[in-house]
Amino acid sequence: MSQETLNLDLFALGQKHFHTFLAEFTAYGLQADPGLELRRGSGMLCYYSLDDRQIYLSVPDFNHPTGKLQALFLRSLLGCQSNEELLRFFQLMIPHVIAHEMAHHYRHRYGLFGDSLWNEEQIANKLAVAVVKHRLAPEEKTYAKNFLRRAIETLSAKMAEKNIAVDSYYSVLHALNVSGQIGVADFENIEMIQKALGVEAERMLPGSGQLSGELVERLEQRDDLIETIDEQYAADQIKYIYYHVGWLYLDLTSRETEYVDEFARLYLNLGVELLPLIEGDDNPSDEAVLACFKAYQDTSPLSPVAGRYFYKRYRSLLLARLNSAELALTAQTERLKREASLILENWNEGQTDTLDYLSQLAPPALRPLFPHLIGTQLESPLAMPDNLPSDTDRRLWQYVMQQALDKAAAHSLYRLELLDQTDIYRPLPAELLLKLTHLFCLARFAPGEAVIWENERNDDVYFLIEGKLEVWITRDEQPVKIGVIQPGEIFGEIAFFTADPRYATVRAVEPSQCFVLTDTDLQLMAFEHPTILMQMAGALAKRLADIYKTSRKETV
Repeated sequence: MSQETLNLDLFALGQKHFHTFLAEFTAYGLQADPGLELRRGSGMLCYYSLDDRQIYLSVPDFNHPTGKLQALFLRSLLGCQSNEELLRFFQLMIPHVIAHEMAHHYRHRYGLFGDSLWNEEQIANKLAVAVVKHRLAPEEKTYAKNFLRRAIETLSAKMAEKNIAVDSYYSVLHALNVSGQIGVADFENIEMIQKALGVEAERMLPGSGQLSGELVERLEQRDDLIETIDEQYAADQIKYIYYHVGWLYLDLTSRETEYVDEFARLYLNLGVELLPLIEGDDNPSDEAVLACFKAYQDTSPLSPVAGRYFYKRYRSLLLARLNSAELALTAQTERLKREASLILENWNEGQTDTLDYLSQLAPPALRPLFPHLIGTQLESPLAMPDNLPSDTDRRLWQYVMQQALDKAAAHSLYRLELLDQTDIYRPLPAELLLKLTHLFCLARFAPGEAVIWENERNDDVYFLIEGKLEVWITRDEQPVKIGVIQPGEIFGEIAFFTADPRYATVRAVEPSQCFVLTDTDLQLMAFEHPTILMQMAGALAKRLADIYKTSRKETV
């Protein structure tokens, strides 16, 4: 080992990452104690103290006799060949350790740190993965996974229980997928059912016929294993290290991508205030239909996006009004009831509105509610915003028209404005756009930072809202830039459709922000609103055409 390597101060490296993460997490709205510090610990375990609310980092000093002994012990424990190899692993994983302990601090500070230490460890790993995994270059990730795989084999030989890290991982489903015991298709199907129905994978897997009898038995003992971890937490250092090594390997190998904004929302209750989602109204009143049209007229001069929102709400209510009307059972009107929802699903301003044609098929009593005749209905006074059908509609109207102080309305309108910039999302119904504002999580990227890596598996879809990204592919073992992504553009949809590894690396060239829609959320939404897949397919076709044109030019 060179003297330069020996002189590397791992604690100073930890301090650097600690202060970087403090600033990064603050930008996401996570507030640490003003006096939070990273202090030098003793022994070999890194931890957050619930007593003095400080983080302690214990790393070997390779130039000190005690540090040399610690390094020898760790090398033996982890199956490591040299101090240099151990040091390289520490360099890669110290950011993970720091972010993990900071997650404990945030949970403690916000009064959410629970009694189950196993659960707190799994939650803390999510924040660590969110800031570390996507920052590791593919070769660094490969090195770390090979190191961890060898460490797991070495630790397993010292223990009677061989599979406890896999069996105690926060997600049984991801653990089985990583270990090859469940294929990608089965994994995605179970994950979608799990999210849609709120059913734990442990309840679905034993009876699925996908698992061996031994694995089913291990799943049945999972609760007992977790209870044991809570009771004996950190009492056995070797077992404690084995858990974390195994969990870290699964984190790095899993297809799942974590995000700081998602962690803040799910585990710290720090989500951005947004207007409530709108439930479908099967039988709206004529007054509600008229009020949404009036709101469209009122808000359009002040906020075109709000105006389009209210016009779409008007369309949705009119469709519901048509479906609830007493229609004569003729082939024509039955077809109207069956297919009108598909016809009205999308709307693009500036194009001929399908409502103009549908008005000819509607019952005479409802025709005055259609755009070309509705003006006569608005001649009499209409109480606004009282007649608007939902609290969300009323609050948005008051925010635009009366400048009411409403953070949720402001945040929702901002996100609707961003969605309005895209060809994919702009035509979608207002109710679906509201749902998207709730599902998106924010991801920030510094210049030079990779958003996604070529050949890695990640099926999430991204929407650039600020900054600039470049797209790179590898040709003849050399990186080649093939494109630029500007604000308002969607990317990542190819992997969502194909489930194949990413075909390119996307990297920030200036401070950038994206909204992310996870593949599971998007799949569930597509089942309910197939039109979103049609919009995405159009964008995908255009992207593939651009790639083809670029490659043709380079060939010529």
